Amino acid sequence: MITNKNILNDANLLKKYDVYAFDYIEYPHKSFWNKNLSQDDIKSRLRKLINDQVSTMLYVHIPFCEQLCTFCICHRQITSDKSIALKYMKESLFLEIDLMKSIAKETGKSFNFKEVYFGGGSPTFLNEEEFKLLKEKLNEIVDFKNLNQFSVEIDPRRVKFDRLLFYHTQGVDKLSFGVQDFNPKVQEYINRIQPSKLIDDLLTKEVRSKFKSINFDLLVGLPGQTVETISSTINEVIRLRPDRVALAYLAYNPDYHPHQRHMMTKTLLPDFYERKELFVTAIDKLSSSDYVRTGFEHFALPHDDVSKSLSKGKAYYNSFGATTGECNSVLAIGRSSYSTIGEDLYYQNFYKQNEYQSYLENGQIPLERGWILDKDSIIRREIIKNFRTYFELDKTSINEKYNISFDDYFKKELNSLYEFYKDGLIYDEKNKIITSETGKHFASLIGSNFDSFISGERINSRIEV
Repeated sequence: MITNKNILNDANLLKKYDVYAFDYIEYPHKSFWNKNLSQDDIKSRLRKLINDQVSTMLYVHIPFCEQLCTFCICHRQITSDKSIALKYMKESLFLEIDLMKSIAKETGKSFNFKEVYFGGGSPTFLNEEEFKLLKEKLNEIVDFKNLNQFSVEIDPRRVKFDRLLFYHTQGVDKLSFGVQDFNPKVQEYINRIQPSKLIDDLLTKEVRSKFKSINFDLLVGLPGQTVETISSTINEVIRLRPDRVALAYLAYNPDYHPHQRHMMTKTLLPDFYERKELFVTAIDKLSSSDYVRTGFEHFALPHDDVSKSLSKGKAYYNSFGATTGECNSVLAIGRSSYSTIGEDLYYQNFYKQNEYQSYLENGQIPLERGWILDKDSIIRREIIKNFRTYFELDKTSINEKYNISFDDYFKKELNSLYEFYKDGLIYDEKNKIITSETGKHFASLIGSNFDSFISGERINSRIEV
């Protein structure tokens, strides 16, 4: 059996497959979406979602933070003006809730929300009264007694122990902590000082007893990270024992996020080999503990719902990481948020506050861009997500589900995988394409061979392994 460490012994292999691939949270990637959707395209599918009583997640975007983290690629507004949150809620967010309420009223039914997720920015920007006010408004479209999960993202620098207990009184049962890294120097470089003791003090025995799941978000590829520092961080994570761990690569794109350049005022970012070394180190440590790998960069303890869903073949990867797969439809409200409605529609709200609010004041979906998937894209999305979550593809299952002959339908794509086979990154077994242990590091790249929206080689062909 090939171990993760072997990949670090072959620099040419790393260079050959050092080709950018989307993370495939959605397919096609948002960069291909357009403004061609009509209001009725969206509203008709929302009505169908309600009529069919599809299990759905409601995502609520709170786009405010008090301090800019230099790694951040989220849509957020940095402000110390706390009054802005109440204004945003009452003048914009509440209008969007009213719009969804009116669409549901047309069907004579209610949304079948099974999960609610408050994200940002930072939901901890809201004080307790604002949180209760928002939840009270959401009662108009959400039956909170019907939920299986209610999650809130936590900025540990902005909350006290009693705030976490307050969330519990409001029905919250999952907390997701923005950790990123525990090394003091790394935290300094990314402008996010939060010693591990800060989180340790928050996660008391009482707090842990009241929440069924705790998640830590970590980043690989931050300035100042070394094998030694990432080892120390992961050791601390294992000691703190969150139920889930998200271990993502830093997405560095200063053309769109110029503030990211501030990370490198005192040091450089790890290069492509160092990033892989950091990732391998973290994966090996988590895998050697009790954690189950639930996708490319996600881990969960065996008792966690995601681990159980993975073992049943029901886990699903989306913008919230590895999920149980119960709510693959996501209705997202708030500025810049984007929704996945049913099997075939994506749409994203406006980024700019004035456009977002103007559309809502006129009773319209605040549509920035979106996409309707055809059957071909739906098949390709499933293939790509299977590689990313399960590291394999069952061709027989695809044939039966979509009534196609996989080898004929994807003849071109299978030919493009020749080098991946030759270099031992994938192999065939019982009509399945399976990634090797080394191949798992390139799961998104392997899947990208089935992406019909991109062109060009998925390898650096001038490099021999």
